[in-house]
Amino acid sequence: MIMANSQETPGKQFKMTVRNELTKDVTLFWEEEIDQYRHEVGLVKSHGGEAIFDAFAGHLFSYVHKDERHFVEAPADAEEHFVVLNANEEDILVRCSTTAKGREEPERLIDFHVRPNWSPRGAARFLSLIRHKHYDGVAINRVVKNFLTQFGIPSNPETRLELGSLEFQDDPNVGIPFVPGMLSFAGNGKNSRTTEVFVVMPDCIHLSSFGKEPWETPFGFVGSFEESVVTDWYDGYGDMPPDGNGPDPQKIYPENGYEYLEKEFPKMDYINECIVVKDFLDEEL
Repeated sequence: MIMANSQETPGKQFKMTVRNELTKDVTLFWEEEIDQYRHEVGLVKSHGGEAIFDAFAGHLFSYVHKDERHFVEAPADAEEHFVVLNANEEDILVRCSTTAKGREEPERLIDFHVRPNWSPRGAARFLSLIRHKHYDGVAINRVVKNFLTQFGIPSNPETRLELGSLEFQDDPNVGIPFVPGMLSFAGNGKNSRTTEVFVVMPDCIHLSSFGKEPWETPFGFVGSFEESVVTDWYDGYGDMPPDGNGPDPQKIYPENGYEYLEKEFPKMDYINECIVVKDFLDEEL
């Protein structure tokens, strides 16, 4: 664990997790106001590396990316804090290949713009799952016109059994309103988010219902939403029971869950593959 201490503690001490979503490792510094001295705190690895350290409310930290120094301030009142280093790059692009129109079209591309400052823990978890190939081969198992599309139940049966250990903490709601195209994790209680995410569909008739639960904080949005593949994902099965004839999630989670999907819902679309785009690009491009 990396420590950052001072001669004068300006506030409450807490744990601060720093995640680096840049393509280069960064060295984090603590900016001491008393002596106006910059103390090296430690290295945070690139492409989703994380470091945890002790901080005090009001402490100012900095790091350099592309010859420019960026600053991070510890919040004034927090039990703990999670921050994503992304320099001035507001969005992180994730590109996925999916089937469409009931698998009549084998490959269509969709871009998700992940925005860490909306929901840092949610953004970080989604990016981690993308890098671990979690969404490759995943069924788009809930497509409800004028409401939402949901996906993320693992195709690997062993992973499905481990979802309880994948729960992560809710993010503070920073007041970002839901609009069609928004991307958020699904949940069923406090700190219950795991791997399932949903996209708010066009002309959503239940828009005001989103964001009322603590786990519903948008972490990104679909690029070029109106022209995207979202409206071409097969929606003929409707919502899950009892509101529709779609797949029952409780039947997807057992060992033979994906066999159940293939047999009972042959037109269901799937995600083929997803990548974090900048992981495959030269930083100078």
